[in-house]
Amino acid sequence: GLISAAKYSVRFWQAKIQRRGAIKTLGGDIKQDTEALDQVLGALGRAARGAKVDGRVFSAENHAISSAEERAFMLGQEHGDVDGRKAEENSKFLDVEKERNQKLDEAQRAVDETQKELAQLEGQRRMLRDKRKELERRQKAYLKGAEDAERQAGNAQMGDQRQDLRRSAEQFRKEAGLLDPERQDSDRKLGALERPFNEATARLDAAKAELDAAKRSLADAREGHNHRLAELDAEQKRKSREIGLAEGEIARRLVTLGTLVNLNRIEDPQFHELYHRIDRLRGAITARTTEIEKLTAEREAYDRGTMVRGYATIGGAFVAFIALIVILRAIL
Repeated sequence: GLISAAKYSVRFWQAKIQRRGAIKTLGGDIKQDTEALDQVLGALGRAARGAKVDGRVFSAENHAISSAEERAFMLGQEHGDVDGRKAEENSKFLDVEKERNQKLDEAQRAVDETQKELAQLEGQRRMLRDKRKELERRQKAYLKGAEDAERQAGNAQMGDQRQDLRRSAEQFRKEAGLLDPERQDSDRKLGALERPFNEATARLDAAKAELDAAKRSLADAREGHNHRLAELDAEQKRKSREIGLAEGEIARRLVTLGTLVNLNRIEDPQFHELYHRIDRLRGAITARTTEIEKLTAEREAYDRGTMVRGYATIGGAFVAFIALIVILRAIL
């Protein structure tokens, strides 16, 4: 009846889920066995190459493998050559960097020494200027004192007082005159410092320009070195990719050669163990493939009419259950 149909549908879906899991597990086992089979066939191909197995059936693969091995060998040498060129580039750069750093240090020392010399000259100039200003201030004070004394002498009523004030004014002018040689000496020394100061300034500008040039030269050397290393790295990566492709081709062709040797078996004791492993793996793959086909057929074999009645019964029961819940909630 309907209950039996519903039970059939539930059991069918349970069995279908179980079979699906079993098929997935068997598929994973087949994948592992296939990978293992490829490894054994590759080992058989390498053994055949070592035994120098030859014949019309194997000649094409043997020739292709030899070509790929030669190409891989040449690429390996070219890869090694790039390593040598990188080592040479690094060695050259160390020498260049050392030389440029020495020039940079020399230029920096020249700047430091010239700045020190210029600072000393500037200190002397500042000291002489300050001394000249002080002398000029003192002279102005003496001259002002002389002017004040003469003005007071002109206003004085008593003759003795006028004479004293005029002698005082004369003494002020004398004191101011005594400062002239010292002031002129300061001016002369300042004038004498102008040429060495200007020369030191010019040398400092030249030293700074030389320092900037040394910095640019070192930066250019480093940039060029990094650029050449990047080119060599790119070339090396390209060679590595080509080596990988050649090795991949060799591995694939060894599997193909192993397959040909297995199909055209040669009686040689060193191949017997590999033949046995190949047969065992092929048998396991065939058995699992057959099991998958069986499970697939069982999964697809069902009574359509009973399944439809079972689904309808389960659906109706679910609808009735929902309706019952709605009615109970309305009543309560």
